[in-house]
Amino acid sequence: MNDELPPQIRTIADRIADGWADTIDIGPGWFDLLARLDRQLAEISPGYVIEQCKTKFGTLRYYARPEDADHTDAARFSDIIRDAEDESATVCEDCGQPAQQVTSRGWVWTLCTAHAQQRTNPSEMSAG
Repeated sequence: MNDELPPQIRTIADRIADGWADTIDIGPGWFDLLARLDRQLAEISPGYVIEQCKTKFGTLRYYARPEDADHTDAARFSDIIRDAEDESATVCEDCGQPAQQVTSRGWVWTLCTAHAQQRTNPSEMSAG
């Protein structure tokens, strides 16, 4: 799967720690958000490590840690991740446009109006 990701996201996937699933499981609409998050975290801890990057309940979940367990900016590191996760609740997972959370068939997504219609209307899903 990671071979299908754009180069900047594959580079982020290279940060995944041994023993964790080697996947970035988010929609392409969040790739810019993820790249910005990676740059911000790398400024604090250039060798930081990811354990998971996924979508859960319609928002980004980014489980990462500084390369040094006693890093002096660990709180700031966590704040940056939380801010990106919060921002993901307003960005379409599919296209990156402004969005809101949508629940359909037991799943929660963050989608713009057009993508929400595609996901919640099965007849449009096959056409899109």
